[in-house]
Amino acid sequence: MKRNYLSILTTTLLLLGLSTLANANLIINGGFEEPGLGSGQFHVYQNILGWKAINGSGIEVQNNAAGAPHGGSQHVELDSHNNSTMEQKVIGALANELYTLTFYYSARPGVAAVSNGINVYWDGVQLGGTISEPPTTTTFWTKYTFQVYGTANYWTSLIFKAVGNDDTYGGYIDDVSLVAAPVPEPATMLLFGAGLAGLASTRLRRKKK
Repeated sequence: MKRNYLSILTTTLLLLGLSTLANANLIINGGFEEPGLGSGQFHVYQNILGWKAINGSGIEVQNNAAGAPHGGSQHVELDSHNNSTMEQKVIGALANELYTLTFYYSARPGVAAVSNGINVYWDGVQLGGTISEPPTTTTFWTKYTFQVYGTANYWTSLIFKAVGNDDTYGGYIDDVSLVAAPVPEPATMLLFGAGLAGLASTRLRRKKK
C-alpha cells in the first residue's frame, strides 16, 4: 500500500510540474517593462531586452506618455518617426507542439485607423490579417489570440510590423505571451486527487481496526 501511495504521489507531483512548465511564458520582456522609464516618458531603442528592431527607426517604449498600458507601466508603439518592425527569436518552442500566442493591441488615442495597422508573423507566416482599430480618446486594449506550432529550429521568429501610414503615429502592443497547451487536463488532476484521497481513507480505516 505504501508503494502505491508513493507511486501516485510521485506521478501527481510530476504532472503538476509539467503543468507549470506548460504554462511558462516563453516570451522575454513581453510586457516591455525593461528598460524602465519614468512616468510620462518615452524613448526609441534599436534593442531592448528580448526584442530587436529589424526595420525602421526603432522600438518606441512608452510609460504612460500617450495613453495607459494594458498591464504594468509600459507598452510599445511601432511607428516611431517611421514604420518599424521588431522581432523576438523565441527559444523553447518544441517542434510540432501547439502553443497559444496572445497579446494586447490598442490604437494610439486620437489617431486614424489607417495609421494604426500592425501585422504579426510567426516563423515568417502572417497570422490573420492586418490589425487596426478606429481612434479612441484613450487606449482601448483588445486581446488577440492565435494557435501556433513550434518549429524544429533552435529558435522561432516572432515579428510585429507597423504597416499603417508612415507618420510617427502607430499601433500599440503590450503583454505578449506564448504558452504551451496545458498539461495535464483538469479532469486528469481530479482523478489523481481522488486516488490520493482514496488511499488516505483506506489507511485511516486500517488504523482504526
